[in-house]
Amino acid sequence: MTHLPTSLVDILRLRANNQPNRLAYRYLADGEYDEVVLTYEDLDRRARSIGALLQSSTRAGDRALLLFAPGLDFVAAYFGCLYAKIIAIPAYPPHPARMERMLPIILGIVDDAAPAVVLLNSALFDVINSQKAVKAGFGNMKLLVTDNNEIDNWAEKWQKPEIEGNDIAFLQYTSGSTTTPKGVMVSHSNLLHNLGLIEKYFGQSSESHAVIWLPPYHDMGLVGGILQPLYTGYPATLIPHMMFLQRPYRWLQAISRFRATTSGGPNFAYDLCMKKIKPEQRELLDLSCWEVAFNGAEQVYHKSLDQFADYFAPCGFRREAFLPCYGLAEATLMVMGGPKGRSPVIQNLMSSGLEQNQVIISPTRREDTRTLVSCGQNGSDQKIRIVDTGTLTLCPADQVGEIWVSGPSVAHGYWNKPSETELTFGARLSNSGEGPFLRTGDLGFLHEGELFITGRLKDLIISDGNNHYPNDIERTVESSHPAIRQAGSAAFSINNSEGERIIIIAEIEQNPDVKAEEIIMAIRKAVAVHHDLHVDDIRLTRPGGIPKTASGKIKHYLCKTNYLAGTLNEIILT
Repeated sequence: MTHLPTSLVDILRLRANNQPNRLAYRYLADGEYDEVVLTYEDLDRRARSIGALLQSSTRAGDRALLLFAPGLDFVAAYFGCLYAKIIAIPAYPPHPARMERMLPIILGIVDDAAPAVVLLNSALFDVINSQKAVKAGFGNMKLLVTDNNEIDNWAEKWQKPEIEGNDIAFLQYTSGSTTTPKGVMVSHSNLLHNLGLIEKYFGQSSESHAVIWLPPYHDMGLVGGILQPLYTGYPATLIPHMMFLQRPYRWLQAISRFRATTSGGPNFAYDLCMKKIKPEQRELLDLSCWEVAFNGAEQVYHKSLDQFADYFAPCGFRREAFLPCYGLAEATLMVMGGPKGRSPVIQNLMSSGLEQNQVIISPTRREDTRTLVSCGQNGSDQKIRIVDTGTLTLCPADQVGEIWVSGPSVAHGYWNKPSETELTFGARLSNSGEGPFLRTGDLGFLHEGELFITGRLKDLIISDGNNHYPNDIERTVESSHPAIRQAGSAAFSINNSEGERIIIIAEIEQNPDVKAEEIIMAIRKAVAVHHDLHVDDIRLTRPGGIPKTASGKIKHYLCKTNYLAGTLNEIILT
């Protein structure tokens, strides 16, 4: 796109006028063949209807909480907010059967953001109104239903608002992988700039086609999966994330069936396909169309990329399709990635060096090395700095530090949290005063223009003066015994009177034919051998016992909280 409009409202209106019948979104409710579609004209009409309804019930700048299951109702409601100059708040909707258990999470967002209205479908509206305690939790907020037939009559009542680039488009509540969720204020200009970055890094055009299973409440699912296709002007096929998790084959089947060029997700998604998709299913796939297989939101592992590329090569998948990338909600979404069409760039680093924040590259992969995958090059107008967290000065080229970012995609801060906003978004280098920068909380380094991520600052385990990254320990744990689920372990430390204690939680496959002591001994031995660490306590839990974000990242702080509170869903093996 050669000219950036003020907002996505301008872009959708343009597409609805010039390409009314072109497919915007296809939604597969069952992940396979239960199909619903929206053209640009359809979406514009629904957005105008919901926008007009909001204009009659709110004032510009009010907040609206979106409580929808993944699907086209969510998409229409989100654009309806943009059309009314209302700040959308995407939130995971409560399941009607588990309303009381899930309600506190939603009400936490309500307390923080104070939305004026809730947008929802008629089924959830009826559930809320049928339970007095639940209804009381929503207070005086208006509950607006968007799926009744009468709402279409509102389309002609819509009046286009004046939207400025600095106006807040939506609040993206962070996943809370290291702390409690906060509402990131993403402006219209932040959004358009980042959508342009993704278009550039991914090499997208009107001929592209995306298949997306990522939840729309997560920044990668919303910005990268739903909004980016509309920005560039190509169709997106959406799959409910639960349909993917239940049967990963549905993801690759949709790519093959609709000849998608762009799709991806966190690293665990590729591992899950390796584990669940059988050779006879693979034979039915044609993945030769897949040009951009993005991998982000969590640590990217070279082993996962190698195994996936080798396993799916017979059905046309090319290693060059992989596009590892790096981003976070505070930067709208994408910070770095690409370029498109090259094999992943890796470096082997001496583990002993990383323990001291030193980058020592080894020409070969050995027992005492750690292999890292580049998350791309900085080909944008944003600044990337690697900073020593002790001195707040630039790190030399051979040192790991915190990643700081500055540029048009960096959001305005956290809603209603000025002190935390200043701490996270207002950082400056101590010797030069350069800034302000966004402190990402991620550790990494730049080498020959490539960005490598080593871990999270808050998750870092420090033992005897050496740094240990939880994700490294977790991969060791998951390889130590076949009864331990992949992407099913958490490593963290706690401090008490005896010093720092290392704790591991491991999810166990259903009904393993082994004793707990055998698994625990395997974990202890593997961690001692590979990391020279003594594990103070190991707990085994049932599948799902480790809390994760919508994108699959482990909530280490919540694991620690549950451990200290004694509320782990432990499994007893005899």
